[in-house]
Amino acid sequence: MIFANLHDDIGNNLFDHKDSDPNRLDHFHYPRFRQGNMKFSAIVCCFDGNQDWKTMQETVSYTETCIFNSRYFSFDPDKEIQVFIAVEGLCGITEDPEEKIEWLYAHHVRMASLCWNDENALACGAKKGNKPLTDLGKRVIHTMNTVGMAVDTSHCCEWNFYDIAKESIKPIIASHSNVKALYNHYRNLSDPQLQIIKEKNGLVGAIPVRWFVKKKEDNATLEDFINILIYLKEKIGIEHMALGFDFMDYIEGMEDSNVVGMKDITQIQNIADALKHYSFTPEEIEKICYRNAYDFMQKYLR
Repeated sequence: MIFANLHDDIGNNLFDHKDSDPNRLDHFHYPRFRQGNMKFSAIVCCFDGNQDWKTMQETVSYTETCIFNSRYFSFDPDKEIQVFIAVEGLCGITEDPEEKIEWLYAHHVRMASLCWNDENALACGAKKGNKPLTDLGKRVIHTMNTVGMAVDTSHCCEWNFYDIAKESIKPIIASHSNVKALYNHYRNLSDPQLQIIKEKNGLVGAIPVRWFVKKKEDNATLEDFINILIYLKEKIGIEHMALGFDFMDYIEGMEDSNVVGMKDITQIQNIADALKHYSFTPEEIEKICYRNAYDFMQKYLR
C-alpha cells in the first residue's frame, strides 16, 4: 500500500540541521519514506508563537530550497515522492496578511493553520482557552481561500474552529486530529466538529501519536488507533478520512511518540494490514491511506 501524510514537521528538522546536514532530506528522510512506501506528504514548518515574520520566511525559504535540490522529492509528480509545504502557526503575521499569505503561496505553501497551541494576532490555540477568531484572522482565511491554500483547523480552539468554518468558503481540514468521544484531549474533535468537516467536504487526518489516542502513560496501541478509524468511518464516512502522522520519533527525546505497533514511518504498512483484519475493503484502505489526501490536495497544487 502506498501512503499519503497530511502532517510531518520535516521543515523544522531540515532547518535545524542546515549546517550539520544540508542534504538531510535525501540523506536521512528519503530512506525512511522509501521503506514506508510514503509517496505524498506535507513538509511542515511549525511555528509555536515565538517567531516573527522574518524567521518564518527563512524557514519556509530554506525548506523550499531543500525540496528544489532533492533528487527524490518534488513539488510536482515528476520524482519519486510528491510534497507540498504546510505551515503550522502563522504567528509571524501581525499586519499585511494578504501580502504575507501571497508570499507563502509563492513559496509553495499549500496548507496552513492560523495557530499552534499559542494565542497570536490571528487565532487562539486549543490549549490557550476559547476565544473568537480575530478580524485579522478572518482576513487571513479569506486570502487563503482566494489564493488556493487549504485551511487547517488542527490546534485551534473550538470557538475558532466554528468561526473558521463560517468564514471559509472552501473545504476545511483537520490535518492531524482525533476524536473527543474516544479520548477527551483538548486537541481532539467533538462529534459536531466532525459533522461540520463532513458538511464542508473536508478531511480529518487521524493521528497515531499515542497521547492523542489515550493518556500518555497508557501506551496506546495500533489497535486503539484503528478504533479511531472505525469511529470516523461510522460518523463521517470513508470519503472524509485520511492520515496525519505527525512523526516525532526523529526528534531527540520523542523516539516513543507513536502508538505501540507502529514505531515510525517504516512500520506504517501495519495500519493497512490492521484495517484488513477489521474488514475494511481494499478500496476503503486505499482511500484512507492515500487517495483521499492526495485527491484533496491536488486542487491546491495546480
